[in-house]
Amino acid sequence: MNDAETLVAELRELLDNDLGESAQLLADLTCPSYLHDTRLPPATRVSVLTAYAQTLTQQSQHRRALTVLTDFVSTPERAQLTGGQLEDLARLIAQSRWHLGEHDMCLAQLRQIPRTHRTVSDLARMARCAALLHHEDAAQLYAELLRVQPRATEALVHVSGAKADGSVYRAPAQMAAARSMIAALQYAKAAQLLARMRPAPQVTALRATCHWMLGDVRRARMLYVRARQEDPSILCEMALFAELLASSGDRLDVYSLGSDLLRIDQAKAEGWVCMARYFLCRGQLQEALALAWKAQGLSPSCADAYAAEGSVQMALGSFDDACEAFLRAHALHRSARTFRGLVDAHVRAGRFKEAFVYAKEMAELMPRCAPALAAVGVVLSHSPESAEKAQRLLQAALDIDPKCADAVAALASLHVAAGAVDQAVLLVEKYLPHNDTDDMYTRYADLLTLANDLPRAAANYTTALTINPDNDRARVGFDRVDKLMHPDVADDDDPNNDDDRENPPEHMEYADELVDEEEEEDML
Repeated sequence: MNDAETLVAELRELLDNDLGESAQLLADLTCPSYLHDTRLPPATRVSVLTAYAQTLTQQSQHRRALTVLTDFVSTPERAQLTGGQLEDLARLIAQSRWHLGEHDMCLAQLRQIPRTHRTVSDLARMARCAALLHHEDAAQLYAELLRVQPRATEALVHVSGAKADGSVYRAPAQMAAARSMIAALQYAKAAQLLARMRPAPQVTALRATCHWMLGDVRRARMLYVRARQEDPSILCEMALFAELLASSGDRLDVYSLGSDLLRIDQAKAEGWVCMARYFLCRGQLQEALALAWKAQGLSPSCADAYAAEGSVQMALGSFDDACEAFLRAHALHRSARTFRGLVDAHVRAGRFKEAFVYAKEMAELMPRCAPALAAVGVVLSHSPESAEKAQRLLQAALDIDPKCADAVAALASLHVAAGAVDQAVLLVEKYLPHNDTDDMYTRYADLLTLANDLPRAAANYTTALTINPDNDRARVGFDRVDKLMHPDVADDDDPNNDDDRENPPEHMEYADELVDEEEEEDML
């Protein structure tokens, strides 16, 4: 055994004994000289190169491993290598690119290997890259993988999992097609395709996500719960489930879900995203932001982690940072949720042109979809010149889906801006049975307060607090109405009862109009 072969054996022994740092020190000192020694046979140099790259990879130095590999294969000595040696090096390069998140380059590298020479691992990695990149041939690669190895674990993670009896549920083409539809924001078609597939936890969770993106909160929640019943350890799509629960004001459910996910695996981002949503519900914004960042550190490719940061930054009033966070989530995984986040963040930042660009793109990708039409209408509603067009779009969204709460809120705001408070009350009253959430009851009570219908306003604030006792906006609104109804009961000497005209609550919609009504009451 020559010196190079002895070095390779020593490196492998160190790696097998979990002495990666020692292996790297030895490799850094000795391997470069062997790699540049043209007197050694190509097979020996390739063996040293492979051991060196594996050592760096085990130490998570993927960029260095990639540099060492690409520098070697770009030399003239490449012509001396056999086809098998080139294929092995291509696999190592693809592995480094995979760890670096360069999925397009990883897929291109593996495509250089002849189809008949591809291993199960090659096909699995190609299929995963294609799915992450939303390539059209993802379904074909999954199907090819399962023909070679029906129980290939890497494929099953992205396809369907296994049934309770251990038999494999083979539907790679359908699952890949559904994922492609979801990537193209064709949620209705994807939901229909998934509904025709054999029940499985991932299938059910994806169906729930489709309905959540389409705004069907009740059905989405039911399907998310069913997915957890089918597999209590499921993690995929659960960060979106937490967002749904948080949007409904179910703070304790968000906490329970996050605790369960963290018990399953604290090294995954989903549990920390859920807890970030929980602290956001509680108003502990710095804690929520820290947890969102922790999730990003655990999984830099997790779009849900950046979307959670965007929501927290919105609550903090840092709209520029929110735009950046939602943009990163959008780049990782484009969805109706990221579009809405970008539109909302740009609107709040006063950049209506940018908001309109994203809203228009969303509407083009999701034609005749209520949330998409509502997004365009919301942006246009901020321009007096486009108020009529915004009103038509918002009404069209409600004609398609009366459960579109964003359209109801924006259209009601347009009526209030035009001075038609009674019309706004009738609008919310009409669609309230389709949106019986604490937020909608609070909005309805706000409008009734503007219309000076204080008893009904108090009753609806109470209904909102019954649904969600943590609704601060409803609580403040009820206190305000109670003061207007019983002015003699208020203790003017109490320092905590400052004049609302001087300190109107920032979070309450139509605050200026309510202040005007208080002044009228004082004058009377």
